[in-house]
Amino acid sequence: MPTQVFPHPACFAMAVLLCSAPMPCFMAGSCQKRDDIISYSFPFFPHDSMQNLAIFGDASVIVANLVLTVDRDGMKGGAGSALLLSPIKLWGVDSDDVKHEASFNTSFTMNIYRRLGQGGGLAFVIVPSLHGPPPGSEGGFLGLTNTTSKSTTASGSSFVAVELDTWKDDFDPDDNHIGLNIGSVVSDVVVSLSSLPVPDNITLAPLMESVDYTVWIDYNGVGHHIWVYMAVDGLPKPNKAYLDAHLNMSSNIPQQAFIGFTASTGEGHHLHRILSWNLTVEKLPDHRAVRQRKMVLSAVLGSAAATVVIISVAVFYFYLRYKALKMELKLSDALPRLPGTPKEFKYAMIRKATNNYDEARKLGKGGFGAVYRGTLRLRSDKTCQLVDVAVKKVTRNRDRGYDDFLAEVDVINRLRHRNVVPLVGWCYEKGELLLIYEYMPNGSLDQYLFEENPRLQRPILGWNTRYDIIMDVAVGLHYVHHEHEHMVIHRDIKASNIMLDSSFHGRLGDFGLARIVSLNKNSYTDVGVAGTWGFIAPEYSVCHKATRKTDVYAFGVLVLEIITGERALAGNHDHETLQPLTDWVWWVHREGRLLHAVDDKVTSTQEFDRNDATRLLLLGLACSNPNPSDRPSMAEIVQVIAKSVPPPDVPLVKPTFVWPPEGGIPMEFDDMMATSNLDWEDMSSNEALGASVPSEVNRRNARVGHSNTAGSAEEYYV
Repeated sequence: MPTQVFPHPACFAMAVLLCSAPMPCFMAGSCQKRDDIISYSFPFFPHDSMQNLAIFGDASVIVANLVLTVDRDGMKGGAGSALLLSPIKLWGVDSDDVKHEASFNTSFTMNIYRRLGQGGGLAFVIVPSLHGPPPGSEGGFLGLTNTTSKSTTASGSSFVAVELDTWKDDFDPDDNHIGLNIGSVVSDVVVSLSSLPVPDNITLAPLMESVDYTVWIDYNGVGHHIWVYMAVDGLPKPNKAYLDAHLNMSSNIPQQAFIGFTASTGEGHHLHRILSWNLTVEKLPDHRAVRQRKMVLSAVLGSAAATVVIISVAVFYFYLRYKALKMELKLSDALPRLPGTPKEFKYAMIRKATNNYDEARKLGKGGFGAVYRGTLRLRSDKTCQLVDVAVKKVTRNRDRGYDDFLAEVDVINRLRHRNVVPLVGWCYEKGELLLIYEYMPNGSLDQYLFEENPRLQRPILGWNTRYDIIMDVAVGLHYVHHEHEHMVIHRDIKASNIMLDSSFHGRLGDFGLARIVSLNKNSYTDVGVAGTWGFIAPEYSVCHKATRKTDVYAFGVLVLEIITGERALAGNHDHETLQPLTDWVWWVHREGRLLHAVDDKVTSTQEFDRNDATRLLLLGLACSNPNPSDRPSMAEIVQVIAKSVPPPDVPLVKPTFVWPPEGGIPMEFDDMMATSNLDWEDMSSNEALGASVPSEVNRRNARVGHSNTAGSAEEYYV
């Protein structure tokens, strides 16, 4: 009889206990259980991932990565696996003996590094029991089994796997393919990645190269179908699946199964890593409880009292529908008729998606409301997808809340760019204003630059990642400034409004203060000043006109934050004074020690580049020049970051803010003199704006500082 895979069901009880207390959703390795879904999220893998994972064989957690097999000299034929500790119900039977299968979606970022020799491969697996790779499962057996025969259990095949195989067996097309395996390493459906037309072809393990790939797997339990997509990490999910196959899960695995990864190596040196992982599974109803409720309901409906209840409920229902219709008509009249208007969601659906706005699902809170993680079930003709979203509850004051809500929908709905957080939909019901965005699994940039909670164990952003994020933000800002049909001014560029997707690419988020500028205008005039202290340009404080150059100023401060790891405003230990980051960087530049400003956490790494650091620091200073006419445009900024032009020339001493500037008012402010009675002579120095020259000691000792997150003391709207 062939050896079975993972033949150890005794671990089931212990697994249930270990996952009975789910972690908050913002923690790495979080487990969320609701009435309708079970969701796991591993944006990275800290050492406390063991709370939700069982790791076997050669697998381990190293530097926030889930390493399934190691690459070390003298090691031949290794295998490792990592499975969720808690089993998941993937199908059930109702009272009429009809099987119902759970749909699920998963995505993970992986890397297979090959130095030499023949490889093995990596597989996403669904197995009946919790156990490590059986003996002899190295090489082409993927750590799953030790035979090519079909392995079975009492309920069907012993596993279902999606293999990413770099080992060519006699039954494989080549050493670079993906396959659907049901109870055997001989794939039921296989696709050669090398034979695909350019640019769709992919090399899973290029020799002596490290390439990260993102894999998406969608399973439709109703249609019994599975799709596998794949792309280089950072690229969007392809429109067409690489593997498209029929799969009846209930015929091949038991109702309760364990989900995870396995991998193996052969004679050569290979390293199999999972960098991040998200899994969302539809939670099937308790069919026994449903049957009992039906019996009770039938008994009630048989009485005369039930008739009265039904009539009352019907009247109440139509009354609520009448009120809802009035709200919808009001919003339809107010909401601009735009192409591709985002989807309107029902309030009950959003409340269910966020588990009634559970505090454990809160992603953050700002001056304009709280943001919660939610999971929506979106149905189409072919599939039922479970999509993670970020739900923003707008809680602005009554005078401006409705108008600002419409303005944000108006702005963000028009934007279509890879570096802008997409708007999924909106909801206006029961007096609640809700915006639903695509969920960014790695949160906001400030959580990685200024994280002060060591328990979260967030990875340190490397130099290359920081450089790429700066480029992402610059490209996104150039799009809203110059490429969009109408100029959009963001007005609140800061680290907490830069979101990071699963590949740590930066995206512009929170357009709550953004404004569309008409074609014949160059600025937006405010009654007061909007934004966050430390990021507000001096001329905006004077004339209350937001322009592209005020966004450039904020971008410059953001660049300095990313490179230095310091906040835009930091306080002394007594918190009595605030030290502007720009003043400190100008000071070390004047002292001829500009690179001293770089974050210590990246200067010691091999990837750190002194020339690039100098380039970005000079760019940050040029963008945060007190005088708007001396700041570069976003087009020039993108060129500097792309290294197609040299860095800007920056004076050693910070220029003095002069207003109005010599040579007259810039075009962006051409109508300001007619609308303002300010005394310009009183606003002609940095001291008039409260600037101070910080000491180096104070800045480096003020890492705790004052929070620059949304809703902090530095954020205001007058």
